[in-house]
Amino acid sequence: MRLKWPDGLRRDMLAGFSLASMNIAQVMGYARIAGMPAVSGLYTVLLPLVAFALFGASRHLVVAADSATAAIFSSGLVGLAPAGSASYMALVSAIALLNACFLLVARLCRLGFLADFLSRTVLVGFLTGVGVQVGIGMVFDMLGLVSTSRNGAVQLLELSHLWPRAHGLTIALSVAACAVLLAGQWLLPRWPVALLVAGVGMALG
Repeated sequence: MRLKWPDGLRRDMLAGFSLASMNIAQVMGYARIAGMPAVSGLYTVLLPLVAFALFGASRHLVVAADSATAAIFSSGLVGLAPAGSASYMALVSAIALLNACFLLVARLCRLGFLADFLSRTVLVGFLTGVGVQVGIGMVFDMLGLVSTSRNGAVQLLELSHLWPRAHGLTIALSVAACAVLLAGQWLLPRWPVALLVAGVGMALG
């Protein structure tokens, strides 16, 4: 007897795999940007979604890690403690709990309307700048180099001097991963290619 799939189950499973392929790779990168272990990124994509499913009401709110938040964390705390150290992670935890308290107070006081006063132009410019900063930081990882600064201008200066020391195998793997991601987006847009690339990368690591 042939097993009959419930209506819509295949589409829901494919949507779940597609979302996981995007989010898992993203949050691991965000954790790297924030100077935290990669596993902390997985916590940010799992626990907040469960909490929001239970207590949230908005269909448009993004509930997960964010590149802008990660960049602000790293740039603000790197002068207080070495990234990845126990003191650094304690500071990150304290700030996360403090933000949670602020958001709870804002929710109780119904301060969501304040977001309407934020200029779209300013937000787009801010996010663009964060994207450039994050991209520069990721170039070091793709070349197998290590930066000693979190400042984008200083990193560009370092990159101009360090690029001859780039690791050949790391470059080859980075180019291969980008090629597979772009090809998958073009040829197999409905398949979780990013999740496959992330899995292969973790296996090789």
